[in-house]
Amino acid sequence: MRAWRLVRTGGPDVLRLVEVDDPVAGPGELVVRVEHIGVNYAEVLSRKGLYGWAPKRPYTPGMEATGIVEAVGPGGDAERVGQRVMCGMQYGAYAEQVVVSAGRALPELSYLSQAENAAFAVNFMTAWVGLMEMARLRPTDRVAVTAAAGGVGTAAVMIAHALGCDVIGMAGSDEKLERVKALGAQNTVNYRDDAFERRMAEVTADGGFDVVLELVGGGVFTSCQEALAPFGRLVVAGYASLDYAIWNPLSWWKAWRGAPRMNVMKAAEASIGVMATHIGYLLPDEDRLHQVWDSLTVFATQHQLRPVVGATYPFEQLPEAHRFMESRQSVGKILVEVVD
Repeated sequence: MRAWRLVRTGGPDVLRLVEVDDPVAGPGELVVRVEHIGVNYAEVLSRKGLYGWAPKRPYTPGMEATGIVEAVGPGGDAERVGQRVMCGMQYGAYAEQVVVSAGRALPELSYLSQAENAAFAVNFMTAWVGLMEMARLRPTDRVAVTAAAGGVGTAAVMIAHALGCDVIGMAGSDEKLERVKALGAQNTVNYRDDAFERRMAEVTADGGFDVVLELVGGGVFTSCQEALAPFGRLVVAGYASLDYAIWNPLSWWKAWRGAPRMNVMKAAEASIGVMATHIGYLLPDEDRLHQVWDSLTVFATQHQLRPVVGATYPFEQLPEAHRFMESRQSVGKILVEVVD
């Protein structure tokens, strides 16, 4: 089979499409023929050598894929062969076939298209864990979502809006903000506009944010933390502004200074909480994974939440999907389609 391999760090062109052995399922595992791959910003960071959860190179990147179960490991449930599934993993999804733990191959949602299923798992799980499990979101909360036009951000806006919250979406262009409004955000803020601070003051004039799902870092994180109302909760679930050159020490300093952090004493004075989540570390705890998944999918099905698919690339052009994500022009989820 073919797979995209990462041997060294660098730009999108360091990814190499090569022939590798077909995977074989061991006990408790499944082999899945991949139909769609969901591209995540964490994989861009991994390609650059900036992601701590990445394995040792060389390896096949990719954290999520959808497809059809082709084989089960020894002693496995043969009835799963032919089932359409969504797969979550640390790496390995940039391939025509993947091997995955049976417990991490989750049935597709029947009301979604194949492409929408491919765009659902990582983004909606991240948004759900941040908002519901960490921040304990309530219908009366005022919720701010940064990077609101991205995959996680669009999911978070939809979840908070469906719950009945007052949602403020933040993005880096007015065009993206129009898309965010269409998903249910009552107010929007362009954090790249010169009037950012003034606009923040306007949207918080009647009270601060009860919950922030923060995905950008840097000055956006600082402004959102300062805008929290008493008992407010800020959950960091990404760091989109992390972008530094490997050979530029000045950029290392800027990245370090912009990393989200909190002062416990100042948090105590304001009675606020700052938390962080990374759903990848939940994967080994399959019982907890399924509890979260069940809650999310019941809610999503009840409200008919559909992920935003922003762009789809053929398997042979996967590096172009990385390039487009880095352009900061994308909206929603970027997918890669694998065709036999």
